[in-house]
Amino acid sequence: MISRRQVLANASQLCLLGALAPARVYAQNGLMQRTVPKTGELLPVIGLGTYRTFDVANNPAELDPLKQVIEIFFQHGGTVVDSSPAYGPSEAAFGYLSQQIDLPDNLFVATKVRADGRDQGIRQMDASPQKMGVEKIDLMQVHSLADWQTQLPILKERKAQGIYRYIGITASREELYEDFINIMRREPLDFIQINYSVAERKAEEVILPLAMDRGMAVFINRPFAAGALFPYVENKVLPDWATEFDCHSWGQFFLKFILAHPAVTVALQATSSPNHLLDNLKAGQGMLPNEELRQRMVDLIGLTGRPPWT
Repeated sequence: MISRRQVLANASQLCLLGALAPARVYAQNGLMQRTVPKTGELLPVIGLGTYRTFDVANNPAELDPLKQVIEIFFQHGGTVVDSSPAYGPSEAAFGYLSQQIDLPDNLFVATKVRADGRDQGIRQMDASPQKMGVEKIDLMQVHSLADWQTQLPILKERKAQGIYRYIGITASREELYEDFINIMRREPLDFIQINYSVAERKAEEVILPLAMDRGMAVFINRPFAAGALFPYVENKVLPDWATEFDCHSWGQFFLKFILAHPAVTVALQATSSPNHLLDNLKAGQGMLPNEELRQRMVDLIGLTGRPPWT
């Protein structure tokens, strides 16, 4: 259990969000980077997710825009790509497209295992590098805690063998949080991946402070609440005060809210639009909102929990 002193320490850090801890924030080519607590490795704060967007049929009409997305992502300093066998052909789509472009030397590939039993889990893990067109997976995660009692020990074995550099767990639903937190407290995880947005803020209560306390890097999924935030603000004007943290679009607004939390390492955004990607990448540049501005952001959006909102 987190002590009152730790909670107060975390709250104190949160009050300094406008100037995140210098040891955790760097910039390269304008894109902020954060350190992986266990190793000090630097990762750009905007990552490329593949859920739904890379779940495409093998035809040029769908693949060509994704090739542009990958190229733009790498050209503008992105390195982190996250996928899963549970995302249909997403791993294979990335692998196919990655063979047609120059991959960065510091490419960071994360994927997941979602299987029942040891044999199925190992087969799935072994297939991922070939599907994604890489020699090695940097981060392997247990997807949505599926059969974690079996899969997590395999991940620990494989990390000890040097097959994976990092291991972790993921969740995107609050009903998994109790088990998720218990695993975080017991297991030597390098990363966690959790849903978090200006609307879905439950992770602020325990998970994000606990990740900081346990020295775990944090990937954020569902930064736009699975896209539901955009229709909600479709006819709204971005507030003038958003310029105080170098924000010029609603996509940047949502991502900067997330990145301003000191526990967050990388926000995973997924898009098939090159223009949307360019806009999203700008969220990882310039200033971030301080705690007062973050509260104004919450108040402005006025949503709590998972959509649909009433």
